[in-house]
Amino acid sequence: MKSLALSTDLVTIFCLFDDLVALLELKTNNGRPNSLSIAEIAVISLLRIRYNITTWKGTYKMITDKYATEFKLPCYKNFVVSMNKYSSVLALLINILLQVNNQRSGEIKLVDSLPIPVCKNIRIWYHKTMREIATRSKYSGGWYYGLKLHAVCDANGNLIAFKFTTANVGDRKVLDEFLDILSDSVIIADAGYVSRKLEQKAFKRGNVLKTCSRRNMPKLAVHADILQLNLRLRVETLFSVLKERLNMVTSLPRSVGGCFAHYIHVIFGYMFNKLVS
Repeated sequence: MKSLALSTDLVTIFCLFDDLVALLELKTNNGRPNSLSIAEIAVISLLRIRYNITTWKGTYKMITDKYATEFKLPCYKNFVVSMNKYSSVLALLINILLQVNNQRSGEIKLVDSLPIPVCKNIRIWYHKTMREIATRSKYSGGWYYGLKLHAVCDANGNLIAFKFTTANVGDRKVLDEFLDILSDSVIIADAGYVSRKLEQKAFKRGNVLKTCSRRNMPKLAVHADILQLNLRLRVETLFSVLKERLNMVTSLPRSVGGCFAHYIHVIFGYMFNKLVS
């Protein structure tokens, strides 16, 4: 994924978000006005992605050093509170981008899930932040403790739908929910999604569900099917960008809200970056 071009005018991006916020009539609160507007929060979130910064502390320092005249920053504590608070508004913008991507996508849809550990296995018994919702589960890399991101994207890696669940929620259960919003598509998935019931439900909505075969299943397929199944690697590329380059997997947040705010900022940065690239 290309990073935001350095030639991109921050003022233009700010105006884009400011006009969108005004159009949607989004409001933050009815009390004391915040130092940072929604548009400024969105720009700061994208700057964090541009400079590949993993913490809000590093982001705050970068803004102070490079963009002190562009932003009127509050104290660091209020800055973090604002970034977490405004994540709910960014989620609304993400929903708009999802609808745009769905309209622009072709017939090929790719489905998969990404394990999101919230701590190392050795620290499970001492972890407190996500204790109420995190669970243990096993994937190809072994056991982990945390959440799971389920996602649908097109052949170009543009997100169409996603959902966070606990780690022990089955992939087929979430795909059953995704099928309610997908139609007239060829859905490509791995062997973990093999299900006669899901194939029948997909067919009723004009979809075709194609999954990789398990080891104990016959492996007869035409060349076109093989080419389509190979496209599944593109959703793995999406997950690699989120996990390795945008640092979605982290143990730094100190609250459940902080964790999900981090995930929203990462997904927002990815989706906007794909839109302008």
